[in-house]
Amino acid sequence: MIYSPGSVLIDIGHLFGWQKSLPIRWYGLTTGLGFLVGIFLILFQLKNKVNTEQKQNLLDLLFWGFLGGVIGARLWFVILNFDYFSQNLPEILAIWQGGQSIQGGLIGGFLSGYFYYKINSNKSDFLPLGQIIDLVGMALPFAQAIGRFGNFFNTEAFGKPTNLPWALYVPEANRPIQYMAAEGFHPTFFYEAIYLILIGFYLKAMYERKTTYNGNLFCLYLILYSIGRFFLEFMRLDSLKIGFFPAAQVLCLVFILIASFFYFYLPNCKLDKIKNP
Repeated sequence: MIYSPGSVLIDIGHLFGWQKSLPIRWYGLTTGLGFLVGIFLILFQLKNKVNTEQKQNLLDLLFWGFLGGVIGARLWFVILNFDYFSQNLPEILAIWQGGQSIQGGLIGGFLSGYFYYKINSNKSDFLPLGQIIDLVGMALPFAQAIGRFGNFFNTEAFGKPTNLPWALYVPEANRPIQYMAAEGFHPTFFYEAIYLILIGFYLKAMYERKTTYNGNLFCLYLILYSIGRFFLEFMRLDSLKIGFFPAAQVLCLVFILIASFFYFYLPNCKLDKIKNP
């Protein structure tokens, strides 16, 4: 059985004997680390292929995309838990406690990054939009997989009870009331992380073989991730609902339909295509 060491990596306040607690949490660390790994993969892919100004503009866009992703992830989670947060407004900003939706993050990140590009692309030396979108689609699975381990430290996003050797131990305070007698649960966040890494290697290989970038690699990421997430959601116990249906599965179907349409549409439209150097 796997045991989480807890949500706090170190409490700087206690370390220096301060009266106020100042914890550094694993959740924030894994989220930030995932973002940095994603940037590294993108820059490594572009090594010696872009100039300094293009690189800086890309980094600025990725930063705003990341910021929009964090806001979107939290906002969607708050909307789905509106009854609770409407009575506990200060907790809306407590993202270090967990409670973010990667699907809301994808929407927020895409919108913020896209609008940043449209506002600034005519003023600076930017990479073509199609190439940027494909680069993000290649790097996102790896970044997302790392961020998923924040759920391990918070002991959340787990599945049904199991006696498998890699079962996650869940303290009573975190267990659903109907499973109080169980101790080990499926670490669905880990299953998702492994699936994302496999997607990431597949998309990386596809990116390197492509001769034209038009954004449909990102669409393929959305399709593949949404298919896996849809089926994993049957195993999870903490699915948020839209009416009677799990919200994640509803969005998975929406993403699959929209991404499938654009996967076939984008190769035929002029989305700032660029030849692979």
